[in-house]
Amino acid sequence: MIPKVSVIVPVFNNEKYISKCLESILSQSYRNIEVVIVNDGSTDKSENVIKEYRQKDERILYLSQINSGPSEARNKGIVNSTGEYLVFIDSDDTVDKYYIEFLLNTMINSKVDLVCCGYKDYSKYGIIDHTDFNMEGNIPLNNLLDMICAGTGGVLWSKIFKKEIISKNNLRFNNNIYMSEDLIFTLEYVTHSRSFKSIKKYLYHYNRLNENSISANISIEHLENSISVCGNIEKVLNYVNYDKKKINNIITERIQNAVLNTADYLMSREKRKVPILREVLDIPYIKKCKYQFSTKKVIYKPYIFFLKKDFLMCFFIYGALLNKMKYFKYEFIGGGSSEKSLC
Repeated sequence: MIPKVSVIVPVFNNEKYISKCLESILSQSYRNIEVVIVNDGSTDKSENVIKEYRQKDERILYLSQINSGPSEARNKGIVNSTGEYLVFIDSDDTVDKYYIEFLLNTMINSKVDLVCCGYKDYSKYGIIDHTDFNMEGNIPLNNLLDMICAGTGGVLWSKIFKKEIISKNNLRFNNNIYMSEDLIFTLEYVTHSRSFKSIKKYLYHYNRLNENSISANISIEHLENSISVCGNIEKVLNYVNYDKKKINNIITERIQNAVLNTADYLMSREKRKVPILREVLDIPYIKKCKYQFSTKKVIYKPYIFFLKKDFLMCFFIYGALLNKMKYFKYEFIGGGSSEKSLC
């Protein structure tokens, strides 16, 4: 019997990109798929676009809910899916024609529980081939955990999952987390899996051009979310007896990036940026990490030094200078990168 793959697509106000996303899914070389689209309370024309495609292709299962966030939308998709295998695709992204075929064939032929691939990063700086899984073939658990916790390794896309493992262990997305919820889900899935494999093909097309996406809108409100994510990461990694020093390094880097993102947000929007950032740095979870903040980039060393020493006015002045240098580089020199951390 030909196995069915369920493609889960949460949608929220994405009328600009949803057509290209669905076209890339419905034109897959592997035909036995169901496309589970969950409309998370969109107020634009996303629903109209989806319904047009549903009339054309009976493989689409359309579900809707009041706006509850991507976690609840994906959970609804999981519950209503009927395939033996699951892939998750964001509604502003697209995939290669052979995306599902290559992932599924690798999973079945290799008899593994998770298969990962690379992706093409589309941004205003161009297209970059990227992968966080730099080991082709079977991957040991600890190496996989290293890769998942680095860069974009913990995202749902560029992977194929077994529905059986998700159902048997009642794995669901945490509705209290609205960024990096996919990282926690992926880590939990891996702890219940036995074997993993990566393929060196760039089959997923990650769209950074959507300025309305959650990941494109960082604000101070994301700080509590980041702390919650770190707590969940610690819990999962301790459960599998992951190296304590590595856990500490992972948490410190994530907290550092969260603080720097918050500071960057405050820099241009808040007159009270210094006292607000001081309050942030006094949060116990952040405070225990702050003195371990570091960077290998010489130009950022003063930035981190000012932060660690609580010289916050100097920190913001230097940060403004760095931003001007970045602007000059991108506007007049050209080029860019897809780096995920600020330092």
